[in-house]
Amino acid sequence: MNEGTSPAGAKTSLFTRPFILLCVAMFLGYANQWVLTPVIPLYVDDLGGSAFLAGLALLAFSVPSFTVRPFVGQIADRWNAAGVLAVGLVLLTVGSLLFLVPLLVMVFAGGIVRGLGWAGLNIGGYTTLAMAAPVQRRGEAAGYYTSATASASIIFPALGLWLIDGRGGFSFVFLFSATFAFLGLPIALSLARARADARAAAQTVAETGPGGLLDRGVLLATGLNLCSTLAMPSVMAFLPLYARSLGIENIGLFYVLAGLTSIIARPVLGKKSDAMGRGPAIGLGLGAQGIGFLFITLASGLPLILAGGVFVALGSSMIGSTTTALAMDLANTRFRGQAMATFSVSFQIGAGVGAIIAGALADLAGLRGMYVGSIAITLAGFGLLALAWKSLPRIV
Repeated sequence: MNEGTSPAGAKTSLFTRPFILLCVAMFLGYANQWVLTPVIPLYVDDLGGSAFLAGLALLAFSVPSFTVRPFVGQIADRWNAAGVLAVGLVLLTVGSLLFLVPLLVMVFAGGIVRGLGWAGLNIGGYTTLAMAAPVQRRGEAAGYYTSATASASIIFPALGLWLIDGRGGFSFVFLFSATFAFLGLPIALSLARARADARAAAQTVAETGPGGLLDRGVLLATGLNLCSTLAMPSVMAFLPLYARSLGIENIGLFYVLAGLTSIIARPVLGKKSDAMGRGPAIGLGLGAQGIGFLFITLASGLPLILAGGVFVALGSSMIGSTTTALAMDLANTRFRGQAMATFSVSFQIGAGVGAIIAGALADLAGLRGMYVGSIAITLAGFGLLALAWKSLPRIV
């Protein structure tokens, strides 16, 4: 359902108590994830496992998170979206505590539990966002929301590694990460109680949902976001190899600069998308991302790579915020959980399949050729945008 306009007198304030609490809860959930992300492979190695087993341990987290999302979306619609978020935080807490048992099998068990929790966290979060964001400010709301989640990726991976080396080892990190998720739980429960009055209405419409596990109404937003996320592993995962092949040092500056640019820019660019419309905003985002990849492709030194990082961050921020808002525009208001579950799959597919594509291109065409492939993926986004231009909702 396209909500191009809002009823007269509709509340347009963005920084309401539910929205602020949602952003805080999501930040704590993402802090739990990012503290553990670089630590798990090291923990597997410490337990005597191989790099292959470390990869399987990460896969044990990703597979359940990906596969259950459509079902979790339906639960969010039939029950309570913020309640799903709360359950996700509980599972993230429990899964992190399972790592305290120093056995490889518990690493896999904890990963599976945390993968289910990650699905609940994100589906519950996106669905609650769709309910809380004013129609006229959805792009801006998505910008602040994604800034809250992205900011955790700058601080907490390094913090997790530092805690291993100097402050108590792996057990302390696992307790630390579990504490973050647990602190988010009362916030999510508060949001769930605020939504309890709508539960009966949600249950009455659950039997006549859109049908199937995916919501076709938001496939356009999903596909446009996918054209951005598929290209991102080439920089997030493979840029250090590219820099080494060129003899470039201090490539870590790229991630700091790109991360800060993304966090600062997301709310501003999301607000711009509300003003200019979803189509032009996505087009600008794809253009900026393409320019960034072009700079990286042509680079022979650090300055051009850093400039490319700024443009890639600006582009992906604009696309991520705007396609999230577009998914909210296109979602049937009765089945937002299923719609946002469908949309969120684009992030996981982009990260997983994008990494496979980037690696294959690097083997076949070299690392520079891999970035040419990233440009081609971005151009495919322009093609999809052009085909869908007339069907994009007009924001009034």
